[in-house]
Order: sequence, then structure tokens, then C-alpha cells
Amino acid sequence: MAARPFGERVRERRIQEGFSQGELARKVDISRNYLSQIERGEATNLSWQLVERLTTVLGLKEEQIEEAPLGRATLPAGLAEFAQAANLPEDDVRMLARLQYRGRQPTSSTEWRILYNVIKAAIGEPGQE
Repeated sequence: MAARPFGERVRERRIQEGFSQGELARKVDISRNYLSQIERGEATNLSWQLVERLTTVLGLKEEQIEEAPLGRATLPAGLAEFAQAANLPEDDVRMLARLQYRGRQPTSSTEWRILYNVIKAAIGEPGQE
């Protein structure tokens, strides 16, 4: 069974919460027109920050946002550079984009690589004992 599109879930949840498009757009700091495009599936390059704001305001769960359109051009520059150079899987890029330590994220490609390698070492690659 295929996951429902992110915009469809945003629209459904917005209606459940009783928000107009204008109200939700103001809460997440975007235009009503852009929110309409998201809900119709026409906006395909959402920033990770916007996805986070929408899911937080609407109370969407992590598993509900896995299919959200995430454009690498909207990632922090260092992460986008590292992700491309290392050919990271999209799931790993999503995971890294959400990480913060005391409200901050790495800034350079090198810092992202170090963080990614530490996570891999701590968790271990699948199939490793």
C-alpha cells in the first residue's frame, strides 16, 4: 500500500484542526498560495525547516512525513555538499537534516561527514555484530 502524498495529509490534518489555509500559512510563515500548492502536490521542493514547522503545528507523526518532498537544494549547504559527495541514501539525509545539538547543526561538509561516521559507528551498519 503506497503512502499518501504529504500535501494530502497536510490538508486533511489542517481541516481536522479547524485551520483555514490562511491561518495555517501564517502559523508556519508562508503564503496561503504556497500552502495551497503544497496541499495540491504542486510544491515539490520543500525545505526541511518548512516540513518541520508543518508537522509540528499540525501534530503529524514522524512516520506520516517520510514521503514529504525534500529538495537537496534546501538543505544546509554543508549537508547538501556532503550528501552529494558521499551519495547518501535519502533516508540518511532526512535523518541528518533533523539533527540538532543545543539548537545548532554542523555547518561544513567535513563536520557533517564526521557526525555521520560517528552515528554509523555508534549504531553499526546493518548486518554487523
